[in-house]
Amino acid sequence: MSDDATTSDWQQVNITYASRRDAEDIGVTHIRPRLIDAEYAREITGWWFVRKGDTWRLRLEKPTDGFSESLIDAMRQLPEVVAASATIYEPEIEAFGGPDGMAVAHRLFTADSRFVLDHLATSDTPYRRELAFILGVRLMRAARLEWHEQGDCWARLAAARQAAAAPQPTTALTTSIERLLTATSDAPSSPLHHLPGWVAAMEHTGRRLADLASTGRLTRGLRAVITHHLIFLFNRHGVPAADQHQLATAARHIVFGPPSEILDTTTGDPTGNPITTTLGAVTDTSTFTERNDRLRHELADWIKSRGTFTTPAVETAFRTVRRELFIPGVDPEIAYGRVPVVTHRDASGASVSSASAPNMVATMLEQLHVTPGQKILEIGAATGVNAALLAELTGANGTVVTIEFDPELAAGAAAHLTAAGYPQVTAIAGDGALGHTPMAPYDRIIVTAGAWDIPPALWDQLAPDGRIVVPLRLHGSGLTRSLPFDRTAPDQLIARSAIVCGFVPMRGATEHDELRLQLTDDVVLRVEATDEPDPAALTAALSQTPQQTWTGITARYDQRPADHLDLWLLTNTTTRFARMLVTGEARAAGIDPAKRWAGATLYTDDTISYLITRDLNDDIAEIGVVTHGPSHTTLADTTVELLTQWDKTRPGQPTVTAHRNSPTGQHITTPGYLVRPQTTLTVSW
Repeated sequence: MSDDATTSDWQQVNITYASRRDAEDIGVTHIRPRLIDAEYAREITGWWFVRKGDTWRLRLEKPTDGFSESLIDAMRQLPEVVAASATIYEPEIEAFGGPDGMAVAHRLFTADSRFVLDHLATSDTPYRRELAFILGVRLMRAARLEWHEQGDCWARLAAARQAAAAPQPTTALTTSIERLLTATSDAPSSPLHHLPGWVAAMEHTGRRLADLASTGRLTRGLRAVITHHLIFLFNRHGVPAADQHQLATAARHIVFGPPSEILDTTTGDPTGNPITTTLGAVTDTSTFTERNDRLRHELADWIKSRGTFTTPAVETAFRTVRRELFIPGVDPEIAYGRVPVVTHRDASGASVSSASAPNMVATMLEQLHVTPGQKILEIGAATGVNAALLAELTGANGTVVTIEFDPELAAGAAAHLTAAGYPQVTAIAGDGALGHTPMAPYDRIIVTAGAWDIPPALWDQLAPDGRIVVPLRLHGSGLTRSLPFDRTAPDQLIARSAIVCGFVPMRGATEHDELRLQLTDDVVLRVEATDEPDPAALTAALSQTPQQTWTGITARYDQRPADHLDLWLLTNTTTRFARMLVTGEARAAGIDPAKRWAGATLYTDDTISYLITRDLNDDIAEIGVVTHGPSHTTLADTTVELLTQWDKTRPGQPTVTAHRNSPTGQHITTPGYLVRPQTTLTVSW
């Protein structure tokens, strides 16, 4: 089923049984196969159920004429069925966050209902409480709820399922629930290990709900919606309300600490119905610390296998800093993953802070070349994890100052650094472009946000023989390189190597807006605003029949110099440069610019030419050109000639020289220069 199924597509059938046990037995042995057959026969397109005591409420999506009646007739023939009838389905639209949230809920309900009944039909040990709880945790993690936000959902669930004189959870139960809350993987014998689609359904729902919430499309708070999902989830799994209360209360205690009363330390609750867990069969029960240590070393091993570590010091720092302490509330598997982890978004949903990709972090630290005892300034504290790595590198006699533009993020970084054992790091809220004069000069400065310029304060605060590593945006299209600049004169810096990268743009005094041309719903052209492009003409160009040319020029995927082809084009052409961003739909429709060079494009007033590739084998791709517009022949020839020129020399690393602009406004004007308000850059090969 799709996310946009409307509530009018659903019908309801109520089936009442002689007992709750009969309801589940009939659901597994009779209803399940009947519904599966109906789906194959296209009599329905989806189904799900909820339990109400000894009654099951089946919801059927788009049943064909007569199917509901035939199902009711079949159920009435069973001796365990007391009554069966069709009734009106009234979806809880507001409870699930409005129409969009309800559509997402329907998708999850159908997936989970199928998995629940399949599991009950094939397993002698249902693990009702454990599976429902773990799936609820996966749902919340995928929705990007932090640790205390998850605790709030458990507190809400505990309150919603409050029973008269409900006992406090036992110590044994609380210990077990703590393992489930922090588990990072499923044991080989777990049903979830063998049914990855079950977890995937939960995680898809969590991500969709988070996206709806971030764009204002939920009519209710995200945590309120997720709490309602938890109630329905435990219901489908057959977990009684009293048990839900105890499980949720235990989780709430783990996150926030127990209330004033002392937890019961007996092995069961006073009702004589102890709640037990069988963790070994459900989840990985190694200790949280052991798992995090393993994940940390696995990440370091992977970075090492890529050849990124060039000094023992950086590798040791990665094997020492506890990354999970800087991204609280995030699954450790994600915290120690290989991709960036977005930690904060703005009102539009755009990322404003993240934990950078670990391999990129290691690369920049190697570029920085920190030695013990040095004084270091970091611009862009984010989570604080980079500052911790810097503290490891400079040692007890060194100094680390980290600046974050957002006061809330700066406070969070400071708290993370203290919790992780780095109270000596100074975390400051402020504009990184202003640096921190009281502790200047700095032997090393590192910027961990995309910078448009090198501001005067950083020129002033860098030591005479210092080094600054900065991800510099070399073009308005967002083309960025991490550059390790060495100071060679008071007003000159030189970087003799570059690394392809992408970062959240730096905020503050040097912030620079990008110009994005929306050519179609699925194609955006990122350009330099000073080039003054004509959006209408370029949109018209893209609608014209594409002309494709294969050049015979090849590039190996493991050939690093080829990574700088887009920068070489920028600095060796008089034609305007841009980068094309496209959706999957655009690629499927044939607009498929080369990902390796981030959609490198040349354009004129009315014509667009972008690079494409096709694989010749697993290691080598051929470079081609696609051109749209009335001057396609001329622009295609220009682009191919540039590629031919590049192919003759295959230049390696660029040398980028930064000249500090004169206070009078005069600056260097050599060929290939890139002018910024404070700095003029030249790129040579």
